[in-house]
Amino acid sequence: MSSTDLTCDYLVVGAGASSLPFIDTLLTELPSAKIVLVDRYAAPGGHWVNDYGYVRLHQPSILYGIASKQLEGNWLKCMMKKRSLPWTYRSTKKEILQYFQEFVDEKVASGQLDFFPKCDYKFGQKVGSNNVHTFTSIDGENKYTVQVNEKLVNGVLGECKIPSQCPPQFPIANGINMLTPNQLYDEHQARIVAGGSATGTKYVVLGCGKTAMDSVVYLLREMKIPSDKISWVIPTDVWMLAREGTGGPWTYARALLATDGDREKACMNLEKKGSFVRLDEDVVPARFKFPVIGKDELKLMKTIKNIVRKGRVTSIDLEGDTVRLCFDGKGRDGQDPVWSIPPSGDEIIFVHCTSPGPFNGMEIEELFISKKEMRLFMLYAPPVSISPSVQARLEAARKKGSLDLEFGAELLRAGSMLVNGDIPSDNDVLLHLVHAFQLDGEVPDLLRSLSTLAIFLAIVDKDPMVGYEWMKSNRLSFFSIPGFKSGIVDDLNKMIGDGEKLGFTDNEIRMFKLLSGKLEVLKDK
Repeated sequence: MSSTDLTCDYLVVGAGASSLPFIDTLLTELPSAKIVLVDRYAAPGGHWVNDYGYVRLHQPSILYGIASKQLEGNWLKCMMKKRSLPWTYRSTKKEILQYFQEFVDEKVASGQLDFFPKCDYKFGQKVGSNNVHTFTSIDGENKYTVQVNEKLVNGVLGECKIPSQCPPQFPIANGINMLTPNQLYDEHQARIVAGGSATGTKYVVLGCGKTAMDSVVYLLREMKIPSDKISWVIPTDVWMLAREGTGGPWTYARALLATDGDREKACMNLEKKGSFVRLDEDVVPARFKFPVIGKDELKLMKTIKNIVRKGRVTSIDLEGDTVRLCFDGKGRDGQDPVWSIPPSGDEIIFVHCTSPGPFNGMEIEELFISKKEMRLFMLYAPPVSISPSVQARLEAARKKGSLDLEFGAELLRAGSMLVNGDIPSDNDVLLHLVHAFQLDGEVPDLLRSLSTLAIFLAIVDKDPMVGYEWMKSNRLSFFSIPGFKSGIVDDLNKMIGDGEKLGFTDNEIRMFKLLSGKLEVLKDK
């Protein structure tokens, strides 16, 4: 094994959709910084590298990627070549991978970034007192020793887990034909080349997330499979964001505020406003995981009439020529936890869409965990790109000494996280005040994205207008949309007035009062 010594300011692990926006913003704010980027894959892009061929962005491209470069490209070309309005265009897998590769290539050429693909960094390794880390190439031929002057940045905690990397978590009998979405796409492309068709085939889609929705639409729209030849096994119905609606990162949180934390009422109100949609008007979804769906896609999905709602699949087996699916019985029609597919002349193909996706089960709380290490994770609900960009802006402010540490100390004392007289470090302020977004949990957890937005605006600089103007100039932020109002002061005042009813502690309410006072200048912004 050959050995190479490196030096950098930031060692970033993971070249996906969290790390690249972070790197972009950090280098914009600290152009002299040197970054070493490590990733297991051969190209940057994270889950996009291995995702299925028919995947596209859920949301418009104008809010995804990196802050310094448009993903949708030239607006005239977008309208002329792609025949789409720039603010509605959704990039393909190929376009996203090319976009990320070009960004990495540009930063490597500038000397700001060294990229090491097909390499593995082991978290939990023993790090010397001088902050020296190691990583190795996947083939085991090269070892790299890195002197890190500032921080190790963990950019893989929010990795999207896709079906091609996550086998079904239940037993499947021999003889059952199970495809991942990748294999479904590849087989269809091969069939096109060969001039064949899928006549005589029935498909059973497993899962209720956006991957399953994409697969159903692909079967109907591209593969031209009749809807009566498709069955859809839905463990739990979910609320969806309407692509044509006005939903954003704080839509759900504000709906919860308006209903005093009543989740079902909040979702129903959002449906009335056109922000939320559901598959079946007779079924009230139990969860919301931020899938974004278009009216055309929803119309197609509603043509599927054979929908099985018996809970999660626990096994797929064969009894003679009959295929049996067993369930945990926790579904809407779960009285009989078995669904049987009798023999027929049709081949049965299952499409596995039961992987965790972007919400991969990781429970992350602290992000700025030490002076020498930080983690990247969502601060707000999707779109995801603004969160790591905000984390980079906070890290740059820490490095440049422009954080409002005095106000940060006030917040910590109000929250009983600091004893009067104690002087917090810059990292203490970030550690205790900036937390990861929680998808599930109690109402206060779901409202955390609002308080996190307020904290960012209040501490990134002594003048709240600095953070506000930065948000407005960031193409990844909803603040950049003409006419957008942050509403953050009204949100804080609502959380103060109804704090006890919403489940906030006295400490949290005291913090909200301080934030509201400092951010009063943003009252109408």
